[in-house]
Amino acid sequence: MVTQRANQATNATNLMDLGGRLVGEFARLLDQHLALLKAELKQEAAEVARSLWLVIVGAVGACVGAVLLLTALSVWVGDLIGSRPAGLAIVGGALGLLGGTFSLLGARGLGRQRLVPQTIRELQRNAEWIRHEA
Repeated sequence: MVTQRANQATNATNLMDLGGRLVGEFARLLDQHLALLKAELKQEAAEVARSLWLVIVGAVGACVGAVLLLTALSVWVGDLIGSRPAGLAIVGGALGLLGGTFSLLGARGLGRQRLVPQTIRELQRNAEWIRHEA
């Protein structure tokens, strides 16, 4: 009888130890996934910053060129219709419509972007697995 109680106490202790180790291992896994997520986010942020810098530099150069070309086009249209101010207005209005259209298209495209790293999906899968196993 005493041996049976001792065995039950030992089994309960072993079960508690296993539960404690399971929780500890899960916490370690979660910490590793969070560290990976942090590293992925830093890497993606650096790539986005590099790309954004290139876009800004390219946009400044393109804007300078576009201003010169549009000025020449406005003068040419103005000479064709006999009024330079009217040429400037026509080209400016057309450019405003075109720019507004591109801005709307770009805003829609940005709204569809999702920067969800693989680690978040892994964490969601792990949480789902734990729910089913528990």
